Amino acid sequence: MTQFFETTQGIMAIGAFIGASCFAAGAIVPDILKLATAGVRRGRSAEARSLAMLTVLALDDFVGASYAAINDTPEFNPMDDGEFAFHVPDPRLSLPQDADWDLLGSEMAHEILWLSNRVKNLSNALDSLDLSMPGFDSFFERRQEGYAGLAAEAMDIIERLLVEFDLTLPAKPEYYRQREGFVAAIQSAGERSSGRRKTGPVAQSSGSNVLQLFPKTGEEAE
Repeated sequence: MTQFFETTQGIMAIGAFIGASCFAAGAIVPDILKLATAGVRRGRSAEARSLAMLTVLALDDFVGASYAAINDTPEFNPMDDGEFAFHVPDPRLSLPQDADWDLLGSEMAHEILWLSNRVKNLSNALDSLDLSMPGFDSFFERRQEGYAGLAAEAMDIIERLLVEFDLTLPAKPEYYRQREGFVAAIQSAGERSSGRRKTGPVAQSSGSNVLQLFPKTGEEAE
């Protein structure tokens, strides 16, 4: 049998076999590489969409918390006008941990991370204010305007992520007009800080369904 491969016909057969094998490999390998590349791309695309969804939910939570915060009327202690408290905590932006932000594109990733940093900076800046009477260092105006502005930017990022990654947020009640509320809050805070409105403690309205934080005194206690 081995003698056949030593003949001219055998050598030609081996050459033909090798040529056919190389041709087949040349035709198959690119297809295999294309399939492998497509599989990697699909995997990256799925990871990116998943990260976008988690980011949208985190941003939407921040938007909701900010809306509650800017509409939270502070309650003042009747026995100490310099003491006040809010009914809801300060908004926090809790983004996904250990995320590969490059999946969302460098520009989008930078905007999201910078927004997170600015939320922390706003909180630190508010903590640095002199909360003494009578003006409380414009704390209420700055808090309202700051969170309203950041939340409005978060809504812009959410809308872009929804379009780019084909996502849909659950529907919200028609009367829950967050963006309009943020615009109104920014305008209101700007007017008060510029002196066009009187600055002072905001009185707690009677008949409120908000839990009272301080005990009533005098006629209010009756």
